[in-house]
Amino acid sequence: MAKLNIVCGNILDYLDNKDLIVNNSNENMLCGSGVCNLIYEKANKKLLEEYCKKQYKDNMKVNEVRFSPGFDIGIDILHILCPNYYEYKDVNGAIDDLLFSYYKIVIEAKKNMYKSIISVSLGTEAQGYKHNDIAKNDIDFTLVLPNEEIKEMYINA
Repeated sequence: MAKLNIVCGNILDYLDNKDLIVNNSNENMLCGSGVCNLIYEKANKKLLEEYCKKQYKDNMKVNEVRFSPGFDIGIDILHILCPNYYEYKDVNGAIDDLLFSYYKIVIEAKKNMYKSIISVSLGTEAQGYKHNDIAKNDIDFTLVLPNEEIKEMYINA
């Protein structure tokens, strides 16, 4: 069963035992600002940009996922182009599309055999999403297990 870890600080301080870092990319996969800049600088900006230009000829589309080596980071990079909050008239539609970004990350990482992903809160800087909107969970999900022994297995996994 998957687990969610939440920590504070610089994403680059938590790379141990991870095999994939998420980069909230721009459409042309060049070094951007914020965390994107941190990732590119740590990876070796020149090598990473050359790789992305050579490997991917077309611009990214919203919620498209692409992979690259992380070069000097030591783990691979998942690039995703998240939706921009400011391009929506409907707040709920904007949030739904950003949540779909998280879904795409997990599905594509699993499909490509990655086991431990690290990411920042996507879309909450230049793209305009509010942490409060992203942190809200309006789904109540109950997993029913047959007995306490199995329940403990899930809790401890």
